[in-house]
Amino acid sequence: MWVTAVTAMWRASVLTESRAEPLLEALEPAALFALVMDTTGRITFSNARARELLSLQTNGEVIDHLRHHLAALGGGTPTVRSEQLVGPVHTGIRVRWSATPYATRPGQPRGLLAIGDDITEAHEHEQQLISRALHDPLTALPNRALMADRLAQALLAATRELLPCALLVLDLDRFKSLNDRRGHAAGDELLRQIGPRLRSQLRDSDTVARLGGDEFAILLPPPSDLLAALATAHKVRTALATPFTIDGEPEIVEASIGIGIFPDHAHDADGLGRAADLAMYAAKRSRRDLAVYDPQDDLGSPAILEQIDRLKRAISGNDLSLEYQACRDLRTGAVARAEALLRWDHPSRGLLLPGAFLPLAERTGLTKPLLSWVLAQALEACASWRAAGGPAGVSVNLTLRDLVDPDLPAMTRAALRAAGLPADSLTFELNERHLGNEPRRIERALSDLDGTGVRLALDDFGCGDLSMRSLRSLPLDEVKLDRQLVASLCSDARSWAFVRGGIDLGHDLGMQVVAKGIEDVVTRDLLVRLGCDVGQGYFFARPLAAAAVGASLGAPALS
Repeated sequence: MWVTAVTAMWRASVLTESRAEPLLEALEPAALFALVMDTTGRITFSNARARELLSLQTNGEVIDHLRHHLAALGGGTPTVRSEQLVGPVHTGIRVRWSATPYATRPGQPRGLLAIGDDITEAHEHEQQLISRALHDPLTALPNRALMADRLAQALLAATRELLPCALLVLDLDRFKSLNDRRGHAAGDELLRQIGPRLRSQLRDSDTVARLGGDEFAILLPPPSDLLAALATAHKVRTALATPFTIDGEPEIVEASIGIGIFPDHAHDADGLGRAADLAMYAAKRSRRDLAVYDPQDDLGSPAILEQIDRLKRAISGNDLSLEYQACRDLRTGAVARAEALLRWDHPSRGLLLPGAFLPLAERTGLTKPLLSWVLAQALEACASWRAAGGPAGVSVNLTLRDLVDPDLPAMTRAALRAAGLPADSLTFELNERHLGNEPRRIERALSDLDGTGVRLALDDFGCGDLSMRSLRSLPLDEVKLDRQLVASLCSDARSWAFVRGGIDLGHDLGMQVVAKGIEDVVTRDLLVRLGCDVGQGYFFARPLAAAAVGASLGAPALS
């Protein structure tokens, strides 16, 4: 019945007394509350629901704060408003009003009729749904959607006020290992405990959000520059340094943090998020716990795109070259082989060593065409040396990406076949630091490569943390002692002990032992006494271009 009455009320611009009386009678027992207020602001009618909800004691009571609400609704035409009442007797009540002028004659208002409904419960439910949509259910932190909204607002303020703001992206290290060791319930419990730790280090104006998985983000609104971001990162690292307790057992947590600054590193929200992400991944790659965005890590930046294009052109053109350094038998002085050393004659930076461009090649997938070029050039040079009675072999360095490439064995066989060389004329050198990563995958790759018949050498032995067990299980033909150990052989007792032990270990495992970085006759003689097999360094020869190799590599050893 009240629906019909309210509909009739809305169809009339004024509510006459003859129409109002039945409506007022109908609303008395209704769940809705109704008030009639005269032009002086006095409530002349209120039903039981209104008296209960709003604590009205008598119909004639004048309530100033309620009168202001009703007066704001009565602008001469029917209106609807949803709002929260504020006052000494009804703070926190959320109501939806529908109000219309109440008159006995057109143009002569007698007062205001207001009909309302208590929507507090429905409003709270709606707010809970909104909160669930904008917060992570596991940690109760803001989620990616809410962080995106706050980031957009922060950038608007930063742009308007010409101030910086900062975004930090944090990723837990070895979180997958925790899940594998102790189960996903333990991982979830750790994530729940992370939130309060992070919030405790931030200002009220800062936002910390869980982006998903074990990744979190911290927004520092303007004014927040790089120094503020670094200070926050330091506080976060300190907070995470205290072990967490999961099911009564301690768990040590480390994290990699990337920092992006607006407008230094990006000019919009997507760019700033990308900058902080790239910095975080750079921190992980370098095994540091913190990194600030660097355009050199950004494969989409114009500067890096130009470098990639130049490297591609260098591979297909004539900007790359190989130099060769002799490896001599320490007993006979004969050249055992030559190591191929890659160089890039950069158009603006001059002659570059591999460390200046191989990381870029690894990140962009260019190591494969690069290795293909090196193999072709090195094996062609080796074939010419062998034909002239020179060195019988050549060695080529592999990156980790090269080693785990499933196409490497087939590529190697094809290159040897094209050069007309036997497999044992080629030695692949592998850095010890690479072999500590993903041991099972490395072992499979080395086994496949060993099946081609090429020789495998462990380079820079002594600078990494490869275990004796791993060394014994790998199909290696040779170990090359790290040049720093060789350089300090005559001056440091520990280096002497390690070199001596490394030579004995290599021989016990059936491997040839090579010493790098020999620069004087004293070092050479000591290595001969210790039983080292092969030597390499400036004492014997500096790297030479392929055209100058021939007779130089075949010359007798210095005495």
